[in-house]
Amino acid sequence: MTRRKREEQQSAASTEAAAPASGEESVAAAETTETDSGTAEVSEEQRLRERVAELEEKLLRALADYDNLRKRSARQLEQVISSANEKLLGELLDVVDNFERALQHECHDGNADAFRRGVEMIYQQLTGLLERYGVRPIEAVGKPFDANYHDALLRVASSEHAEGTVVDEISKGYMIGDRVLRHSKVSVSSGVPAGGEDAPTGTPPGTKAERESDEMNDKGE
Repeated sequence: MTRRKREEQQSAASTEAAAPASGEESVAAAETTETDSGTAEVSEEQRLRERVAELEEKLLRALADYDNLRKRSARQLEQVISSANEKLLGELLDVVDNFERALQHECHDGNADAFRRGVEMIYQQLTGLLERYGVRPIEAVGKPFDANYHDALLRVASSEHAEGTVVDEISKGYMIGDRVLRHSKVSVSSGVPAGGEDAPTGTPPGTKAERESDEMNDKGE
């Protein structure tokens, strides 16, 4: 065998030996790439789990803070109402004291006027107290009947008042601020009587709820 031929055989053998090594390196490189990709996916998933856990913790903390605020506000409101009631009742006790003093004095013919003035002073004290707390009477007599403020108990024929006008106030009504505390109980004019003389018809217009029901029925018809 010539020298050149031997060199060619050795070169081919070296090439064959190097080929498997190159394939193994490619496989190893591919496995390394897959491992790195899997690690990246695990890291991203772990990051998302941690973020979700963080948000859940913040949500629970916010809900707890809101519940504590709601309870604290409810307690403060109860304290304000209790304090306001105590102040009002304390001032009402002064009125009770004056009534007791008035009752301790017997009313005779000689002191009837003085007794009446004393009662009037107590009445003024009580109405003044109500005014300080925003309570004021509802004007009713001579006003057009308004179911928002008046509760009609009786319909009365009247030549002095137009139909639907409040003729008499049976029980005074009161407002507190812009709200009705108690409706005025009134009698309402049914217009000029047939005989020309004022006389009750004896037919009560009904309560506020009954009137509203009648109005709804009339609209339905």
